[in-house]
Amino acid sequence: MRNRKFKQLCLTGAAMVISPFVTGTALAQDEPSGTDTASQGEGAATRDDGIAEIVVTAQFRAQNLQDTPLAITAVNSEMLEAKGASTVLDVAASAPNVTMREAGGANGGAAQIFVRGVGQADSSFAFEPGVGMYIDDVYYGTVFGSIFDLLDLDRVEVLRGPQGTLAGKNSIGGAVKLFSTKPNNENSGYIEAGYGRFKRLELKGAANFVLVPDTVMARISGVSKQVDGYLQRYDYGCLYPDSGVPSFTSDGSCKNGTEGGRDFQAGRLALRVLPSDNLEINLIGMVSSENSEVTPQKLLDITQTANIPEGIDPTIFITGPKSRTSYATYMSPGFTDPAAYDGVEGAGEHPATARDPEFRLRTQSVSGTIDWDLTDNMQLTSITAYQHYTGSNATDIDLTPFGLNTVALRYEYEQFTQELRLGGSVLDDLIDYTVGAYYFKSTARFGGSNLLLPGTARENLYSQKDKIPSKSKSVFAHLTANLTDKLSVIGGIRYTRDNKEYFFGRRNPFDPSKPSYTAAGAIDGLSGEYKGDNVDYRANIQYRWSPDVMTYLQYSTGYRGGGVNPRPYVLEQVVSFEPEKLKAYEAGFKADLLGRAARLNGSVFLNKYTDILFNNQSPTPNSILNSTPINAGDAKFWGAEMELNLRPLRGLSIDASGSYLGFEFESIGAEGATIRGITLDNRAPFAPKWKANLGVQYEIETKDIGYFTPRLDVSYQSSFFPQVDNDPRAKIDGYTLANGRITWKNFDEDLQVSLNVTNIFNKYYYISALRYPLGVVSGTPARPREWKISVRKSF
Repeated sequence: MRNRKFKQLCLTGAAMVISPFVTGTALAQDEPSGTDTASQGEGAATRDDGIAEIVVTAQFRAQNLQDTPLAITAVNSEMLEAKGASTVLDVAASAPNVTMREAGGANGGAAQIFVRGVGQADSSFAFEPGVGMYIDDVYYGTVFGSIFDLLDLDRVEVLRGPQGTLAGKNSIGGAVKLFSTKPNNENSGYIEAGYGRFKRLELKGAANFVLVPDTVMARISGVSKQVDGYLQRYDYGCLYPDSGVPSFTSDGSCKNGTEGGRDFQAGRLALRVLPSDNLEINLIGMVSSENSEVTPQKLLDITQTANIPEGIDPTIFITGPKSRTSYATYMSPGFTDPAAYDGVEGAGEHPATARDPEFRLRTQSVSGTIDWDLTDNMQLTSITAYQHYTGSNATDIDLTPFGLNTVALRYEYEQFTQELRLGGSVLDDLIDYTVGAYYFKSTARFGGSNLLLPGTARENLYSQKDKIPSKSKSVFAHLTANLTDKLSVIGGIRYTRDNKEYFFGRRNPFDPSKPSYTAAGAIDGLSGEYKGDNVDYRANIQYRWSPDVMTYLQYSTGYRGGGVNPRPYVLEQVVSFEPEKLKAYEAGFKADLLGRAARLNGSVFLNKYTDILFNNQSPTPNSILNSTPINAGDAKFWGAEMELNLRPLRGLSIDASGSYLGFEFESIGAEGATIRGITLDNRAPFAPKWKANLGVQYEIETKDIGYFTPRLDVSYQSSFFPQVDNDPRAKIDGYTLANGRITWKNFDEDLQVSLNVTNIFNKYYYISALRYPLGVVSGTPARPREWKISVRKSF
């Protein structure tokens, strides 16, 4: 049945690929192709009503998007602003088969990014991202801390499909690339202030300075965002004093605080130096500071009663089905270790422990890029970067007043990368080439205090002090043979060598000078290691049927590195896991039609996924707690994607996208079969079948007071499961969202006022959900309807 559906999809895709040639080629013969070039993003309009050229650098050199044989969604700064995008997560609405969510619970502070069903949800340093994240061509090596703010950007590129030869390691699903605005040769800038619901207060701006005309330029930019939380925590014992539940508030308000509030600041300084016509140096330094509340968590179901007092039904702590409330306290009440630990050093009575329900992050990064034209046909590029961050997060996993599982986590990470590229053309531009080498080194430290089932026979208590060093080296080559004016053949290869270690520290949480006296103590001082190498390939045939219509066929590969289980609760769970690998087959087209009044891009694909990695939460012989990553088996994804831009009238812009994603397990291995609830019929996590987006804006020019531009964006995403067991209690239902914006701009275009409304119809839905092995299911409700008024002045 499914094979028949896939064949039908392939036939549909073939028709989709061919159809623009039949109509587009004829149109192109009669209508001139546009010749303007600008670094514009998807849907960017020009005042002559044509769709502007989009410039991307996905193949190591600046190219028109319509000449690049890859599935790419590119969005420039103007469109990001028009759509009201604030963080990298907001880009997902415009990109087919792309899912980006803010992680909750123990993964709080991370971005869960999946492209064509491939990504990474767990924020542990032990796991590599499944979608490569880049800022100014610098790789960001962790999932934690990757909810990047869109500060003074030039554009965002979302590359779909494995980018093993182009982007490198851990781009098995695709890549998301952010490019900041470069300093230019004029003194200019802007400042913008906004105020909105939940006491939202935002301030951002940028200033460009010419230090030496045509030679040295600088740009400074910054942002500050503050907003109150939208999920209210209540003290159950205070609200219901006769319930037998302890109270933790003393002011009579019965409120324990909120979740979802944000307090974030960031700044960037960029320096651009042009010492000669053939040399350009770009230096960037960036810092950020965040002191926010934790990601909101709401209890959806609970079956665990291990430390709930007799006579109390834990389901009473499940709040209303469409409320944004919780009874979490982030407290572990005082307890006494079970009799099995009598006489053991460190065991006995322990006081209540409070967690700080905040998310903190401090980042610093510097990078330097040198572009040197050695000759007219040869260029050398060097990209050197250093990153460092520290962060913390707290989790009340059971979301009850009884502290079934409370966790305080601490993160530290530093990374150095160096990339060299040599590119050029030979044989009268018959061959375009890029060869290069890449070096990556990081050291991560992960700590925290874990009180799991305290006071019960199955308690496991420990503080972590783990160290995770990692190194990776690669060499690569990319060649394009321009056989004719219409036909190009592309090949790429990359060899990568990885080495990753994990050193475990499992100490007594009440006396860190000693190992834990519970089962985790046996793990203290142990280590694990993963070593491996990989070769990725890319083969592509590109044919240009006319100046405005191009098609391509592609085979490409990608992988995600292996590692060591970061959460062994007992000795038997100290194990390693192997890399995931993916082979992708893709066909696509790109067409500018009707004299660039319409742009239609599409693709179909089949991904063969081997050694797919999932967490096994089934109990092991010596522990009810388990979260062991295992290579579960093999699977395949298939799908189709379409993006459309229209300029039917002067001032009217329409952009739309749609996608379908199919999935099927081809086999489940012996280890995979032990995963709770897994079957061949299950869906992959974070893989909605359907996704669609429609945006419409119309610029109205008045006679006396400037321009008014109303815009409406509507997006749809079908249901999906956040875990492979497809537990219906954690299912994320499909939903449709509408966002709106209206902007006034004066004729000089240096002053504008805008009103943004997100979630116009106040839709209640969940961003993410998670079933924990302790019999708890939690979810993160999305923000309700919000408004914001902004004023922007350019100079």
